[in-house]
Amino acid sequence: MELKKIFSIPARFIDVRIQFSRTNRITLDDGTIRDLSYGEVEGISIRVLDKTWGFASSNDISKAYKLAEKAWKVAKQGDKKINLKSIDIAKDRVKVNVKQNPFDIDLEEKKNILKEAEKEVKDKKIASTSFSYADSFTKTIYLSSEGSEIEAEITRVVALAKVFAKENNKLQVAFERIGGVGGLELIQEFNVKALEAKDRAIRLLSAKSPPIGKFRVVLDPKLTGVFFHEALGHATEADHVLNNESILENKIGKRIASPIVTVYDDPTIKNSFGFYFYDDEGVKARKKAIVEKGRLVNYLHSRETSEALNMQANGNARAQSFEHVPIPRMSNTYIAKGDFSFDEIIEDIGYGVYLLGSKGGEVDTARGVFQFSAEEGFIIRKGEIAEPIRDVALSGSTLEILKQIDAVGKDFSLHIGFCGKEGQLVPVGDGGAHIRTFATVGGINGY
Repeated sequence: MELKKIFSIPARFIDVRIQFSRTNRITLDDGTIRDLSYGEVEGISIRVLDKTWGFASSNDISKAYKLAEKAWKVAKQGDKKINLKSIDIAKDRVKVNVKQNPFDIDLEEKKNILKEAEKEVKDKKIASTSFSYADSFTKTIYLSSEGSEIEAEITRVVALAKVFAKENNKLQVAFERIGGVGGLELIQEFNVKALEAKDRAIRLLSAKSPPIGKFRVVLDPKLTGVFFHEALGHATEADHVLNNESILENKIGKRIASPIVTVYDDPTIKNSFGFYFYDDEGVKARKKAIVEKGRLVNYLHSRETSEALNMQANGNARAQSFEHVPIPRMSNTYIAKGDFSFDEIIEDIGYGVYLLGSKGGEVDTARGVFQFSAEEGFIIRKGEIAEPIRDVALSGSTLEILKQIDAVGKDFSLHIGFCGKEGQLVPVGDGGAHIRTFATVGGINGY
């Protein structure tokens, strides 16, 4: 057999990923279907480690041995500095149980999910809408020269609402996503999410510009999740650490945050968007603390980085598809629940800012600085939520923000997203609870 022949190559290590995926995508813009697509992709990738890594991929699985030979040719160049952390060899077949398999549902029914949401948000102040739906099924077979044989099947669904409100030449936009690993049962509340986006977009029309300066700030779980994903999570990815691109280099065991801060990365959360059974190196997914009671306790690893840093491989080597090499990535990253109710978090704030959601931002993991744009904000005045503000930017030093967190909420929610790194896009989740800290607030673009 062609695949067995691959493992006869006398390299130090070889692994193979065979992947089949199918996807549906639908976009409804202002009541009209603009995009309707279905795709199927099948392919194989082979990594060979000898003196260095060799990698090759193809949509033609019958070329497996020729691909392996090409990868081996590359792998024989260079020196022998790369080693892999030993792991448990796995022989497993796993799949996500789906209540409403999207691939058993008629296309018209999927269109109607978007059309019903579009009806819900109709209003004289709503100028434009865009709703999208996507589902995917991926079957991956992982084989290694060490003896691992893993077959995994995962189904994902996601729906997005994007709503524009306009009044007196002012235009505001709000977003909501819903979905996860599973079937259509995960997007039953899409109408509710669409209405949330509508209400937020309209509310932003009357919002004022934000104050400028350093304030006590409260972040909602969405923005909290974005902060921990972008500002902290990327800095814990071990390839950044090894490449001198992280402020967290040489900080394992050291206090980097308030003692009330514990942060996890957990790909095992049922139905979460960042869920998986095994990473793309055959390492079993597991929950692990990144920060525990304020101390940095872990980086996120591939087998190569964990060996280089003499740490445990923890199942975070991920690839967008068979066409890409696995690299250290986050899964579901969040702050653990605390002891505070929302009222307790804001009750002793004389004047501060409450920020919700995210419209993107920039992070420098090497310098440890960030700037995010919140989707919405409110002034906190004398312990009460007061007037709305818009176009709010949040910036500061990652470590300063972490160390000044003095309240973490009892609430918890996880939100879905896609994370880009080195040209690879993977599904992730982030969130946690409300947090209170100090940060610099200003308008987007300095206004």
